[in-house]
Amino acid sequence: MDSYKNNLLISAPAAKVYQALTTQRGISDWWTTSCEVGTGIGDLITIRFGETFKVMRIESLRPQSEVRWNVIDAQLVVPGLTRTKEWIGTTIVFQLASPSESTTRLALEHQGLTQQIECFDICSQGWGHFLASLKSYIETGKGMPYAEPAA
Repeated sequence: MDSYKNNLLISAPAAKVYQALTTQRGISDWWTTSCEVGTGIGDLITIRFGETFKVMRIESLRPQSEVRWNVIDAQLVVPGLTRTKEWIGTTIVFQLASPSESTTRLALEHQGLTQQIECFDICSQGWGHFLASLKSYIETGKGMPYAEPAA
């Protein structure tokens, strides 16, 4: 496997899936409530999970078709991980296809997230959780994003 890949069939039009991937509200409702989301090519998206963070530059926005982010900074604070910046230089690509007006096939490829990377297993599990959250958010209006613990 060259990179992490996952596919989902979502019961919603591609425009709704695209919106969930490209807006502040969308990303905060399925991925993490602690985020700042730029909206144009070249803008940044910063997501946080406690001390862990990732900063991505938006590389491509093709409505109802593709969203592409390049990770330019990252810090993974996970017990047992020694290489905490492995996401830097990776690329996250969401491809959307519409088998029908009411369904969207989402193909995620995290280029550079390979089995040789120390965080591969934990990051793959994370993607699995957050893709399920994305599907739930789009189909039901309720995702399972990371939220900072109450102080």
